[in-house]
Amino acid sequence: MSLSTRLFLTSFAVVSATQPLWAVEKDSQFYLDKGNVYNRDGKFETAIQYYKEAVERDPYNPEAHNNLGKIYAQKNMLDEALNQFEKALQLQPNYPQALSNESYVYLQKQIYPQAILRARMVLKVDPNFGSAHYNLGLAYFYTKQYALAAKELKLAVRAFPDNADVYERLGDLYRAQSHNEEALAYYRQTIETNPVDTDARTKMGDVYADLGEEKKSIEQYQAASDLDPANIPAHYQLAEHYKDIRDWKKARYEYLMILATDDQQVRAHREVALLYERDEQLGLALYHWQKVQEIRSQDAEASAHIADIRKPLLSRKEAEQMAAQKKPAATPTPGKKTPPPPPFVKGQAKSSSNQPPVSAAPSAAPAGSDVQGGLVPVEVSQPTPGSGSDVATVPKI
Repeated sequence: MSLSTRLFLTSFAVVSATQPLWAVEKDSQFYLDKGNVYNRDGKFETAIQYYKEAVERDPYNPEAHNNLGKIYAQKNMLDEALNQFEKALQLQPNYPQALSNESYVYLQKQIYPQAILRARMVLKVDPNFGSAHYNLGLAYFYTKQYALAAKELKLAVRAFPDNADVYERLGDLYRAQSHNEEALAYYRQTIETNPVDTDARTKMGDVYADLGEEKKSIEQYQAASDLDPANIPAHYQLAEHYKDIRDWKKARYEYLMILATDDQQVRAHREVALLYERDEQLGLALYHWQKVQEIRSQDAEASAHIADIRKPLLSRKEAEQMAAQKKPAATPTPGKKTPPPPPFVKGQAKSSSNQPPVSAAPSAAPAGSDVQGGLVPVEVSQPTPGSGSDVATVPKI
């Protein structure tokens, strides 16, 4: 008897000694069923609590571990999901649902060899397991094994004839090979299955654009953006179309719709800024260039545009300060004598060179003065500054 088996029996004996077997199974199954209900309703946090309770009450319930792992995978908690699937497989080796779910998680982690291995293990147990065919087809697609991918995805279509995702993946597969007609056929099938699938409509628009069918392309992009205003790829394509036909107002609208969905889209900020500059709305252009700089601090293009826009927007004080810094120091004019400094009274300290000398009108020395027949300072006239201003006025925008 293996150690794990002995541990299992030991643990089971402890539980059985304190509580009847039927009570443990019913108790765990009750929480598992409640978790399944909340899971179907999309209330994942509540479902997680019930699944955790089911696992706590019966740690040897592989279904509880598998279902808990599924929700972790849906929440992109991939390591936690793998941990639960492994526990399920330890309890029930070759458990097809757990193996297929592991394959899916390895796809998300882009560990394609493990995804392929798990999917093949499922198909050995159940050759008609649709999810395993789907996961295997995606793994082959991502590793560019297109023929194998097509085979597996078509088998997945048989298992899920009403699943739009499978048709869309087949469309992606044929588009990757530039088989545009086949890609269009599967995208149409996707939309027939799910008329509000905006991703498929956007991809159809891309294929029509590749085929040069501009009108059909714009129809699909417009439909995608109408159905889902947050469809960023559709808005980008529409914006580029409007730029091509020089409809700047509509192009700007599409870029602003992108930014309403995701304010970190550097490309959209840049395009909007350029369009505002074109319309001489410099304040708005400056705002979007500054947003580019916030996201990418070293963006040279944004820095250059910000500097250019700010020049005419400087205040008069800033302009005067800039002019003063750039104005060269005054130099004596050749051939023109500099006036001599005024004489100083004996006993008076010479003033600092940084302070102008005090001038006095010629007069007799006052009574009590220390100056007796000494030199009296004379007034020296200084040239008055020119009346004209060297500072340029700020041009109006």
